[in-house]
Amino acid sequence: MKQIERYIFRRMCLLTFWSLTAVTLLVMTTQVLIRVDVLTTTGQAFGAFMMLAATLIPSVMTIVAPFALLIGVSQVLSSMNSDSELVVIEAAGVPPSTVLKPVLLLSASLSLCVLLISNFLEPWSNSKLYDVLAQAQSDLMSVAVRSGTFMKLENGLYIQINEKLPGGQMGGIFLSDSRTEGNETIYYARSGVIQKSEETGSDILYLVDGELQQRDLTSDRISIVTFSSYALDMAAFIPAGGSRAKRPKEQSTLYLMNPDAEDHYSKGAKNTVKQELVERFSTWMYPLTFGLVAFSFLGKARSNRHEQVQNGALVAAIALGSRGLGFYSTEASGINPAMEWVSYLVPAAIILVFGFLALSGRTLTIPKAWAQQNSRLIEFVTTQFARLQGRGKTGEGHSA
Repeated sequence: MKQIERYIFRRMCLLTFWSLTAVTLLVMTTQVLIRVDVLTTTGQAFGAFMMLAATLIPSVMTIVAPFALLIGVSQVLSSMNSDSELVVIEAAGVPPSTVLKPVLLLSASLSLCVLLISNFLEPWSNSKLYDVLAQAQSDLMSVAVRSGTFMKLENGLYIQINEKLPGGQMGGIFLSDSRTEGNETIYYARSGVIQKSEETGSDILYLVDGELQQRDLTSDRISIVTFSSYALDMAAFIPAGGSRAKRPKEQSTLYLMNPDAEDHYSKGAKNTVKQELVERFSTWMYPLTFGLVAFSFLGKARSNRHEQVQNGALVAAIALGSRGLGFYSTEASGINPAMEWVSYLVPAAIILVFGFLALSGRTLTIPKAWAQQNSRLIEFVTTQFARLQGRGKTGEGHSA
């Protein structure tokens, strides 16, 4: 790599790294605050907060990494244009590939990192995140016992325990679950106890001598089942005799490509498995997509400052539009097979088109008619704003 290429690559790497760090910390903080109620209610140690934050980093990075790269590449190229560095490079007869090579190297490296994180690190971190929250939900039982009042475990899920009995048992257990739309389930048991399952290793709430009431809110029909014993998984409150499968986000890619025939999600929720696979195999293309789009519009010297700014806005619009379509198509891919193809074709088409333009030495810019119209609009708004400020100052002078 030539000295000028190393110089450009180093600047882009530094700005991309700090952008990625800042945005990741910001998004991660919001995600931690969403889940902090469970941890604070159960009195979890500081280590639980740190573990929760750490497990959120991989899933956040895969989303913000393309945008961090877009900021790094666009800002460096715009700065080099403003400082006339791109003009000097072109005047010296340096080919466009000199600027393209650092962009491609950084974009390809970040795409590879996103691919590895999505398929290896993120499933493991999601599993750890699930364990932390499950442990916190289990500890909520002890809080409910001490308080003796209704305790909100999450939206639509409430529990009350009247008293603590000898031997670790609990008396007077009431559990209301309305998380499923159109359905309400109520458990009542005379007593119960929490024990560790030998098969799954998770905490199981065993209810003794009680009733299970299910109400269909659409038809207002109620069914009542009396039981002598019943078991609930404390992690997600799924009957222990039923499915306790890991969510697709926690499974490895190899497992999702060939899931167990008895797996809960492969039998009853295949769309979530397909959706997760599409997300893992399409997200990695966006860093390369954004890098090529940024170079195609900003990789050449521009004499008009307004034109450069408008090119940057067009780059942001293309990036946000393609990523927004990617989010939508990924969510719908499990239901509509056409959306699965869209999830792959949109970034792939952008890479092919803008990659061809970049490798052939061609760059794009906003049409001159648009640029002139936008420049006139910007000047008009600036003039009107300055005029309003002048009137404001004049009015203040007269009042004084």
